[in-house]
Amino acid sequence: MEGEAIMTVMDEDHLSRGIPSTIIVQLMGGLGNQLFQYAVGRSIAKMNNFSLKLDLSWFRYHPRWFKYHPYRPYSLNHFATLKDIASLAEVAELRGLTWVHLKEKLLHKVHVDRPYSKQTMIRERIVDFDPEILQISSGAYLSGYWQSEKYFKDIEEIIRKEFTVITPPDPENIKIANEIRETEGVCIHVRRGDYISDPKANQSLGVCSLDYYYRSIDYIISRVEKPHFYIFSDDPDWSQQHITIDAPTTYIRNNPSDKNYEDLRLMTYCKHFIIANSSFSWWGAWLSPNRQKIVVAPVRWFNGAHYNDDDRLPKEWIRL
Repeated sequence: MEGEAIMTVMDEDHLSRGIPSTIIVQLMGGLGNQLFQYAVGRSIAKMNNFSLKLDLSWFRYHPRWFKYHPYRPYSLNHFATLKDIASLAEVAELRGLTWVHLKEKLLHKVHVDRPYSKQTMIRERIVDFDPEILQISSGAYLSGYWQSEKYFKDIEEIIRKEFTVITPPDPENIKIANEIRETEGVCIHVRRGDYISDPKANQSLGVCSLDYYYRSIDYIISRVEKPHFYIFSDDPDWSQQHITIDAPTTYIRNNPSDKNYEDLRLMTYCKHFIIANSSFSWWGAWLSPNRQKIVVAPVRWFNGAHYNDDDRLPKEWIRL
């Protein structure tokens, strides 16, 4: 049957042994997700003086994900990150399985009830911060999204340094960057795209309302002198049609999706932020060096009361 896997769970001794001094982190999804995944792996590796390796196999073996999403390439090659790529043999070793087209649902059943200290293959169990992850003291493979700064707060300066874009900007982006630096720039991020086209994303996340954006704009205008708004969006036509502001406004639309690292770099030059429920603009705000920045975020990151997202945002950010 298509998509089925043949797999053999190795014995308990193998599961506890793994690769003793290596953390492998699975990278998947868009740039914002990749940054969170790298950050948790970097934190655990640094804590234990382990090496960090990146598993890029998701980008080769998950074409069905792109039915509703634009193509998301591996993007950390544009940053000052570590770039040691894990081999398929190393991935199989730490997963504790031999596998062909691995069946994720069965993998989850094998490991979900075991403490992390008894695993080399570790899947994220909850969407909020899970402190048990930081107790890992042997080689492990990490699969998840890990979207809280609490996972890497202790190495914040390392993360900020390594998440510097190193690919030289083109002349148009240099021009925009200089303009942003000269103003009291306010980044607004409007995430639509797959949050509308993907039924699962639409149900679990949904898009931020126009009411949220206008309340956030009013909040910024009441506190920031002479703001200049820079609007970033994966749907710039919709944003320009629906968001009008009685203040200087620039709609950023020069970078294609495969150069989203350029948009992220431009975001970090802004002094204040109105973010979407998106890991991409989360990082734009977090990486800004402005110590007096105002960051406004939606009061709910997910649809539905059963999600706990209290650990997703730094405590000083404003929820509206």
